[in-house]
Amino acid sequence: MRKLIAILLGLSPFFVVPPPVSAHAFGKLYTLPVPFWLYLYGGAAALIISFLIIGYFVGQGDKDQSYPTKNLSFLNIFAKSWFFTFIRVLSVSLFSLAIVSGLIGKNYPTFNFNMTFFWIIFILGFTYLTALFGNIWYVVNPWKSIVEWIESIRGKPITSLTIYPKELGYYPALLIYFLFIWEELIGKTSPFSLSILLIQYSFINFMSVWLVGKKSWFEYCEFFSVFFRLISKIAPIEYRSGKLYLRPPFIGLLKESPFHLSILLFILFMLSSTAFDGFRETIHWYRIYWQNFSIVPQTLFQTLGLLLSPIVFLTIYLILIFLAKKITKSNLSVKDLSLQFAYSLIPIALVYNLAHYYTLLLTQGQSMVSIISDPFAFGWNLFGTRDYAPNLGVVNANLIWHTQVAFILIGHIAAVYLTHVIALRIFPDRQKAIISQFPMLVLMVAYTMIGLWILSQPITTSA
Repeated sequence: MRKLIAILLGLSPFFVVPPPVSAHAFGKLYTLPVPFWLYLYGGAAALIISFLIIGYFVGQGDKDQSYPTKNLSFLNIFAKSWFFTFIRVLSVSLFSLAIVSGLIGKNYPTFNFNMTFFWIIFILGFTYLTALFGNIWYVVNPWKSIVEWIESIRGKPITSLTIYPKELGYYPALLIYFLFIWEELIGKTSPFSLSILLIQYSFINFMSVWLVGKKSWFEYCEFFSVFFRLISKIAPIEYRSGKLYLRPPFIGLLKESPFHLSILLFILFMLSSTAFDGFRETIHWYRIYWQNFSIVPQTLFQTLGLLLSPIVFLTIYLILIFLAKKITKSNLSVKDLSLQFAYSLIPIALVYNLAHYYTLLLTQGQSMVSIISDPFAFGWNLFGTRDYAPNLGVVNANLIWHTQVAFILIGHIAAVYLTHVIALRIFPDRQKAIISQFPMLVLMVAYTMIGLWILSQPITTSA
């Protein structure tokens, strides 16, 4: 009960400070109803007040890693083996259709099935679904499903040629993640090129399973598996012993901490790549490029910006972790402390993604209603929905802005709570735990201001 009061009080500044509205994702300039500095102060005040309330209400007793759960027996039908088989077949079928539609369908991004399905329904919709219902990807991963079907036919598991070197950690997944984001933001895929990429990635998956084994590949290297596993830790639903349980949201982030620096970099890239995408659409990016670097090819300039984005966020993070170590005189190294608090950044990464992209799911996602009747853009009307016109007015600028502000604030308040509980666990007494959180509070305020500033900027044609 005390935690619930703390969260509600922490959210109170959002309701009492009138927020300005962003032009980002609106399609036209939307006038800020209050001065921008007041908006930033309101966001910072929300975090500071939340920090004080959480520090008061959350005590040493919360170091206990147990938490209340409720058996969702009415949903256990979704935990049955026959249902798992059904959604695996559905997943493989949809990804196969995405590949085939890009290869033989009309090469029109707006009308071809694979572009809307992959970039909007899967990349965005499935991410948000994972944040609500847990690691569904573990079951529906089409490449993993095909591997397991092959093993079932053979009657024995696939034997790997070598053992995956654990010292590599998650760096292969991070590399693939970077290439994926580059393709999404800079590569400008078409239906045909997307199908080729999916075929290439399928080949990489199957060959890598043969090389290092199914378990190691899908745990450390297949980037969708790593990405969705991290997002699923936020979910209020967990799967245990063949049953589904309701649990407090975000609690999965406290059950363990990462062991390898590569997972911290992966999380920071989840955060920074979204921030980079927002920043490169602002007039400031446009001016930096044309006034100082116009001699550099645009693609190269954006690639360098994408590469530098996690370094900027990592630098800020490590400086403040170093300060936390100094003021608490902790025996833990900066690396150890940075890993201990790494998962607290995941809610921020998710809300950055939500704030920037959820409108695409609500608007462009509607196109799937018409596309499903004509997946190859051949002029078919299989289900009678080809002429369905998406309602682009389903959300307005005022609603978009308020939800964006809410997402950013809730994500950062959740991060403040998580860092406090983590600090209680790793520092010897409550006083040091609270002191250690001052630099982390600065970090959360900085990330909040960065996120809200980017959202508030008028957009222009990106370089």
